Amino acid sequence: MVNGPPTPPATTAAEVQDEARSNSSTLDSPAAHSSQNAPQNRPEQYQNVLLLIGEAISARDFVRLTRIAEEADIHAGSDRQQSRLLIVAPLVLGHLVLDQLSPARYALSRLSDNLISLPLSRALVDLVTSTTNREHAKVYHQAGALLNLVGQPEFLDRDLAAIIASLVPTFIELFRSRTFRLLSKTYTSLSLSLARTYLGWPTEKIIAAAEQNGWSYNLSAQTLSPVAGAGQAGPQPPDFTSLQTFHFVADSVARLEG
Repeated sequence: MVNGPPTPPATTAAEVQDEARSNSSTLDSPAAHSSQNAPQNRPEQYQNVLLLIGEAISARDFVRLTRIAEEADIHAGSDRQQSRLLIVAPLVLGHLVLDQLSPARYALSRLSDNLISLPLSRALVDLVTSTTNREHAKVYHQAGALLNLVGQPEFLDRDLAAIIASLVPTFIELFRSRTFRLLSKTYTSLSLSLARTYLGWPTEKIIAAAEQNGWSYNLSAQTLSPVAGAGQAGPQPPDFTSLQTFHFVADSVARLEG
Protein backbone atom coordinates (compact mmCIF):
# COMPACT_ATOMS: atom_id res chain seq x y z
CA MET A 1 0.00 0.00 0.00
CA VAL A 2 1.32 3.44 -0.90
CA ASN A 3 0.51 6.29 1.45
CA GLY A 4 -0.30 9.88 0.53
CA PRO A 5 -2.02 12.93 1.99
CA PRO A 6 -5.66 12.74 3.09
CA THR A 7 -7.86 14.13 0.38
CA PRO A 8 -11.47 15.28 0.46
CA PRO A 9 -14.02 12.44 0.39
CA ALA A 10 -15.31 13.49 -3.03
CA THR A 11 -12.01 12.62 -4.74
CA THR A 12 -12.51 9.57 -6.96
CA ALA A 13 -10.71 8.04 -9.91
CA ALA A 14 -13.24 9.59 -12.27
CA GLU A 15 -12.83 12.96 -10.57
CA VAL A 16 -9.08 12.75 -11.03
CA GLN A 17 -9.77 12.26 -14.71
CA ASP A 18 -12.16 15.23 -14.76
CA GLU A 19 -9.50 17.46 -13.24
CA ALA A 20 -6.84 16.30 -15.67
CA ARG A 21 -9.28 16.76 -18.54
CA SER A 22 -10.08 20.34 -17.49
CA ASN A 23 -6.42 21.24 -17.97
CA SER A 24 -6.14 19.69 -21.42
CA SER A 25 -7.41 20.23 -24.91
CA THR A 26 -8.41 17.54 -27.37
CA LEU A 27 -5.28 15.60 -28.26
CA ASP A 28 -5.68 14.47 -31.86
CA SER A 29 -8.51 14.15 -34.30
CA PRO A 30 -9.37 10.58 -35.35
CA ALA A 31 -7.57 11.20 -38.61
CA ALA A 32 -4.41 12.19 -36.72
CA HIS A 33 -4.07 8.69 -35.30
CA SER A 34 -5.67 6.67 -38.08
CA SER A 35 -2.66 4.34 -38.06
CA GLN A 36 -3.93 3.05 -34.70
CA ASN A 37 -7.57 2.72 -35.65
CA ALA A 38 -7.87 -0.94 -36.60
CA PRO A 39 -7.40 -3.43 -33.73
CA GLN A 40 -4.68 -5.92 -34.54
CA ASN A 41 -4.67 -9.64 -33.91
CA ARG A 42 -3.15 -9.94 -30.47
CA PRO A 43 -0.19 -12.33 -30.26
CA GLU A 44 -0.85 -15.14 -27.80
CA GLN A 45 2.14 -14.28 -25.64
CA TYR A 46 0.81 -10.75 -25.19
CA GLN A 47 -2.63 -12.06 -24.28
CA ASN A 48 -1.16 -14.04 -21.41
CA VAL A 49 0.99 -11.12 -20.28
CA LEU A 50 -1.99 -8.74 -20.28
CA LEU A 51 -3.87 -11.09 -17.99
CA LEU A 52 -0.92 -11.15 -15.57
CA ILE A 53 -0.63 -7.37 -15.74
CA GLY A 54 -4.33 -7.07 -14.94
CA GLU A 55 -3.87 -9.29 -11.89
CA ALA A 56 -0.93 -7.17 -10.71
CA ILE A 57 -2.97 -3.98 -11.07
CA SER A 58 -5.86 -5.50 -9.14
CA ALA A 59 -3.41 -6.40 -6.35
CA ARG A 60 -1.82 -2.93 -6.58
CA ASP A 61 1.48 -4.71 -7.02
CA PHE A 62 3.18 -2.29 -9.37
CA VAL A 63 6.62 -3.78 -8.85
CA ARG A 64 5.26 -7.07 -10.15
CA LEU A 65 3.57 -5.25 -13.02
CA THR A 66 6.84 -3.72 -14.19
CA ARG A 67 8.70 -7.02 -13.77
CA ILE A 68 6.15 -8.89 -15.89
CA ALA A 69 6.03 -6.23 -18.58
CA GLU A 70 9.81 -5.75 -18.66
CA GLU A 71 10.45 -9.46 -19.17
CA ALA A 72 7.85 -9.60 -21.94
CA ASP A 73 9.31 -6.56 -23.67
CA ILE A 74 12.83 -7.94 -23.54
CA HIS A 75 11.60 -11.11 -25.18
CA ALA A 76 9.82 -9.00 -27.80
CA GLY A 77 13.26 -7.90 -28.95
CA SER A 78 13.01 -6.17 -32.31
CA ASP A 79 9.22 -6.45 -32.59
CA ARG A 80 8.09 -3.53 -34.78
CA GLN A 81 4.38 -4.34 -34.64
CA GLN A 82 2.15 -1.87 -32.80
CA SER A 83 0.89 -4.75 -30.65
CA ARG A 84 4.14 -4.29 -28.73
CA LEU A 85 2.53 -1.21 -27.16
CA LEU A 86 0.26 -3.62 -25.30
CA ILE A 87 3.30 -4.30 -23.12
CA VAL A 88 5.28 -1.07 -23.30
CA ALA A 89 2.44 1.26 -22.29
CA PRO A 90 1.71 -0.58 -18.99
CA LEU A 91 5.46 -0.87 -18.39
CA VAL A 92 6.00 2.88 -18.74
CA LEU A 93 3.00 3.78 -16.59
CA GLY A 94 3.98 1.23 -13.96
CA HIS A 95 7.38 2.87 -13.67
CA LEU A 96 5.71 6.27 -13.36
CA VAL A 97 3.49 5.00 -10.56
CA LEU A 98 6.65 3.85 -8.76
CA ASP A 99 8.41 7.16 -9.58
CA GLN A 100 11.06 5.28 -11.56
CA LEU A 101 11.65 7.82 -14.31
CA SER A 102 14.86 6.51 -15.86
CA PRO A 103 13.41 3.01 -16.50
CA ALA A 104 10.29 4.63 -17.97
CA ARG A 105 12.40 6.64 -20.42
CA TYR A 106 14.50 3.60 -21.25
CA ALA A 107 11.43 1.49 -22.06
CA LEU A 108 10.33 4.10 -24.59
CA SER A 109 13.81 4.46 -26.05
CA ARG A 110 13.76 0.78 -27.08
CA LEU A 111 10.84 1.33 -29.44
CA SER A 112 11.53 1.39 -33.16
CA ASP A 113 10.97 4.60 -35.14
CA ASN A 114 7.66 3.41 -36.57
CA LEU A 115 6.33 2.75 -33.04
CA ILE A 116 7.69 5.82 -31.24
CA SER A 117 5.94 8.02 -33.80
CA LEU A 118 2.47 6.64 -32.97
CA PRO A 119 0.08 8.90 -30.99
CA LEU A 120 0.09 6.58 -27.95
CA SER A 121 3.88 6.54 -27.82
CA ARG A 122 4.05 10.31 -28.22
CA ALA A 123 1.52 10.78 -25.41
CA LEU A 124 3.61 8.55 -23.14
CA VAL A 125 6.80 10.41 -24.05
CA ASP A 126 5.14 13.73 -23.24
CA LEU A 127 3.90 12.45 -19.87
CA VAL A 128 7.30 11.00 -18.93
CA THR A 129 9.09 14.18 -20.02
CA SER A 130 6.85 16.51 -18.03
CA THR A 131 7.12 14.24 -14.98
CA THR A 132 10.91 14.09 -15.24
CA ASN A 133 11.08 17.87 -15.47
CA ARG A 134 8.58 18.22 -12.60
CA GLU A 135 6.42 20.49 -14.75
CA HIS A 136 3.36 19.89 -12.64
CA ALA A 137 0.78 21.69 -14.77
CA LYS A 138 2.00 19.82 -17.84
CA VAL A 139 1.81 16.50 -16.00
CA TYR A 140 -1.91 17.00 -15.36
CA HIS A 141 -2.40 18.24 -18.93
CA GLN A 142 -0.63 15.22 -20.45
CA ALA A 143 -2.53 12.82 -18.19
CA GLY A 144 -5.80 14.25 -19.48
CA ALA A 145 -4.56 14.04 -23.06
CA LEU A 146 -3.62 10.39 -22.63
CA LEU A 147 -7.03 9.57 -21.17
CA ASN A 148 -8.67 11.33 -24.10
CA LEU A 149 -6.65 9.23 -26.51
CA VAL A 150 -7.52 5.86 -24.98
CA GLY A 151 -11.16 6.93 -24.70
CA GLN A 152 -11.50 7.10 -28.48
CA PRO A 153 -13.83 4.32 -29.71
CA GLU A 154 -11.30 3.34 -32.39
CA PHE A 155 -8.39 2.98 -29.94
CA LEU A 156 -6.26 -0.01 -30.85
CA ASP A 157 -7.16 -2.38 -27.98
CA ARG A 158 -9.98 -2.32 -25.42
CA ASP A 159 -8.05 -4.13 -22.70
CA LEU A 160 -5.08 -1.81 -23.11
CA ALA A 161 -7.45 1.16 -22.85
CA ALA A 162 -8.81 -0.24 -19.57
CA ILE A 163 -5.28 -0.75 -18.22
CA ILE A 164 -4.21 2.79 -19.10
CA ALA A 165 -7.46 4.24 -17.76
CA SER A 166 -6.70 2.59 -14.40
CA LEU A 167 -2.99 3.37 -14.19
CA VAL A 168 -3.15 7.05 -15.13
CA PRO A 169 -5.42 8.11 -12.20
CA THR A 170 -3.29 6.00 -9.84
CA PHE A 171 -0.16 7.75 -11.08
CA ILE A 172 -1.75 11.20 -10.74
CA GLU A 173 -2.91 10.47 -7.21
CA LEU A 174 0.53 9.31 -6.13
CA PHE A 175 2.24 12.15 -8.00
CA ARG A 176 0.09 14.57 -6.01
CA SER A 177 0.89 12.71 -2.79
CA ARG A 178 4.62 13.02 -3.40
CA THR A 179 4.21 16.67 -4.31
CA PHE A 180 2.14 17.31 -1.19
CA ARG A 181 4.79 15.77 1.05
CA LEU A 182 7.54 17.74 -0.70
CA LEU A 183 5.64 21.00 -0.21
CA SER A 184 5.29 20.18 3.48
CA LYS A 185 9.05 19.77 3.80
CA THR A 186 10.10 22.65 1.55
CA TYR A 187 7.80 25.58 2.31
CA THR A 188 6.93 27.43 5.48
CA SER A 189 4.38 29.41 3.48
CA LEU A 190 3.17 29.29 -0.11
CA SER A 191 0.57 31.14 -2.09
CA LEU A 192 -2.71 29.50 -2.98
CA SER A 193 -2.02 30.07 -6.68
CA LEU A 194 1.30 28.23 -6.41
CA ALA A 195 -0.40 25.36 -4.59
CA ARG A 196 -2.92 25.12 -7.45
CA THR A 197 -0.06 24.85 -9.94
CA TYR A 198 1.68 22.13 -7.95
CA LEU A 199 -1.41 20.07 -7.14
CA GLY A 200 -3.69 20.71 -10.11
CA TRP A 201 -6.70 21.04 -7.81
CA PRO A 202 -9.34 23.76 -7.51
CA THR A 203 -9.04 26.13 -4.56
CA GLU A 204 -11.68 24.53 -2.37
CA LYS A 205 -10.11 21.07 -2.66
CA ILE A 206 -6.63 22.38 -1.84
CA ILE A 207 -7.92 24.18 1.25
CA ALA A 208 -9.84 21.11 2.41
CA ALA A 209 -6.83 18.80 1.96
CA ALA A 210 -4.51 21.32 3.63
CA GLU A 211 -6.77 21.70 6.65
CA GLN A 212 -7.09 17.93 7.01
CA ASN A 213 -3.29 17.82 7.24
CA GLY A 214 -3.08 20.53 9.87
CA TRP A 215 -1.99 23.30 7.53
CA SER A 216 -3.16 26.79 8.29
CA TYR A 217 -4.85 28.98 5.69
CA ASN A 218 -4.67 32.77 5.72
CA LEU A 219 -7.77 33.96 3.88
CA SER A 220 -6.73 37.59 3.55
CA ALA A 221 -3.21 36.79 2.33
CA GLN A 222 -4.33 33.75 0.30
CA THR A 223 -1.44 31.72 1.67
CA LEU A 224 -1.04 28.24 3.11
CA SER A 225 1.38 27.34 5.89
CA PRO A 226 2.35 23.64 5.95
CA VAL A 227 3.43 21.89 9.12
CA ALA A 228 6.46 19.64 9.40
CA GLY A 229 5.66 16.00 8.70
CA ALA A 230 2.30 16.72 7.05
CA GLY A 231 1.02 14.43 4.34
CA GLN A 232 2.35 11.16 5.71
CA ALA A 233 -0.95 9.28 5.69
CA GLY A 234 -3.72 9.04 3.18
CA PRO A 235 -5.97 7.00 0.95
CA GLN A 236 -5.02 4.00 -1.08
CA PRO A 237 -4.88 4.30 -4.86
CA PRO A 238 -8.17 3.68 -6.67
CA ASP A 239 -9.29 0.07 -6.81
CA PHE A 240 -9.61 -1.40 -10.31
CA THR A 241 -10.57 -5.03 -10.22
CA SER A 242 -11.48 -6.09 -13.76
CA LEU A 243 -9.23 -5.97 -16.77
CA GLN A 244 -11.92 -7.47 -18.96
CA THR A 245 -14.57 -4.84 -18.19
CA PHE A 246 -14.57 -2.00 -20.66
CA HIS A 247 -17.48 -0.23 -18.98
CA PHE A 248 -15.05 1.63 -16.75
CA VAL A 249 -13.46 3.25 -19.77
CA ALA A 250 -16.83 4.13 -21.26
CA ASP A 251 -17.93 5.69 -17.97
CA SER A 252 -14.66 7.58 -17.70
CA VAL A 253 -15.03 9.00 -21.19
CA ALA A 254 -18.62 10.04 -20.44
CA ARG A 255 -17.41 11.89 -17.35
CA LEU A 256 -14.55 13.47 -19.25
CA GLU A 257 -16.89 14.79 -21.92
CA GLY A 258 -19.71 15.72 -19.54
